[in-house]
Amino acid sequence: MEGIPDVFERQNPGDRSMHKKLAIIANGTITDDAFHKKILGNVDMIICADGGANHAYALGVIPEYIVGDFDSITAQVLSYFIEQKKTTLVKDTNPDKTDVELALSLAESLNPQEIVLLGALGCRMDHTLANMLCLTKLPSAIKAQIIDETNTIELVDKPVDITGKENDIVSVVPLTDVAGLSYKGMKWPVTNKKTTVGWFGISNRLLQNTATIALAKGKLLVIRVRKE
Repeated sequence: MEGIPDVFERQNPGDRSMHKKLAIIANGTITDDAFHKKILGNVDMIICADGGANHAYALGVIPEYIVGDFDSITAQVLSYFIEQKKTTLVKDTNPDKTDVELALSLAESLNPQEIVLLGALGCRMDHTLANMLCLTKLPSAIKAQIIDETNTIELVDKPVDITGKENDIVSVVPLTDVAGLSYKGMKWPVTNKKTTVGWFGISNRLLQNTATIALAKGKLLVIRVRKE
């Protein structure tokens, strides 16, 4: 097919029977190809959520799975991946599930240690919010992050180290009532805080490359904004 990019080979595929780190590509905004190729070069498997396959095609990667109702993937991209005979198509028209939910469910069934979601943010705020809240559907044993060129978003329900660069922004958004919330290594410390949904810890800053967020009860979205 004319215009097909060279296939981008993942650098560290690891043991394919274990699939320790999976990437899900959704149909949101992807602008920095090099940034996303670097991430995709270090995963064991790629799953596309429907129109996320259009991004995979543009990036020159071949996913192991494409899942969804196939209303967003273009005919050209679908034909291309069918011709490659390397991708399993999982069609699911359940109207009560988003394509990202379906992709996360498939990913969870493969028993990964880590899931990275790309293309999960964008100008559609309904999709963006739904994708962030989808993190609540995964067991806490699986480390799951939404990543784009600026943000790293993860659900936290137990102590976690936040790694970045000095002066990176870190914001905390409770999804439930929270107890025992404490920060270490950030400009404005919090100690044993009890709070409810509606309190926001916005625009804190890393004092060094690593900080710790701990809590005794509850769930938080932790958003790190990389320093420009």
